[in-house]
Amino acid sequence: MSKKIRKSIPQKNKVRAELQKEISSACPFCDSQDVGHFEIHHIDENPSNNLIENLLLLCPTCHSKVTKGDIITSQVKEAKNRLKNKTEKIRFISVNVDSENCSWLPIEGVSNAFEAVKMKSLFPIFNFSFINQTKQTVLLTNIITRVKRLPIGLAGPDIPLPNILRPLIKYKIKLPDDADKTNTVLTEEIEIPQGRAFKFQVELYSDSMERFKPPFNKYVLFFEFRFNDDFNILIPKILLNSKEDYDQLTYRILG
Repeated sequence: MSKKIRKSIPQKNKVRAELQKEISSACPFCDSQDVGHFEIHHIDENPSNNLIENLLLLCPTCHSKVTKGDIITSQVKEAKNRLKNKTEKIRFISVNVDSENCSWLPIEGVSNAFEAVKMKSLFPIFNFSFINQTKQTVLLTNIITRVKRLPIGLAGPDIPLPNILRPLIKYKIKLPDDADKTNTVLTEEIEIPQGRAFKFQVELYSDSMERFKPPFNKYVLFFEFRFNDDFNILIPKILLNSKEDYDQLTYRILG
């Protein structure tokens, strides 16, 4: 096994200050605020990858838990994405399924994972919820989708809303082929006023429902949403018919 090469973090004090601001001076796993003793963790375990996107400031206790595997890599990535969402123009809130109108239900204990269990349509219908944190009205203009099929043998922060958030519209998107990426330009755009939360649906379909039928069809889905033809929001991956992604160590979001 080759030895990992550690490279010094350029402008380390500046980077540390940015990472401390990102976590609001509290450990993202235990809320410890003894920030003077916090340590910089390399998310992909590569000590030479000093990109800010690969770094997370943790208290020594939680850093040790990550090193020992008590806190797994996917949880660290989710924490990083959650922190990033707090400062995004458009904040991702949640994704769930419309179980009344499709066969899918959440997999208990696994974030953003769903399985087909009912005798209804196998085309999954997702509810995506966001909030517009900008000071202007924005438009949802594109939905970019990528899929990765998993091997057959694998088993696979909330905000209070004053009203029930109902889907504004349902978009039908065809499931891409394995490893392909589709960019759907929306003919019916959503207009979101500043400071408003909003929800919409995406129904994934294929030429045949067999593509979604368990137990032999397991997927990782990657969604990216474009606003104002100007900036993109990437959300955490979604698992279909699986509790885990076999590619935990090398997974990264592609823009």
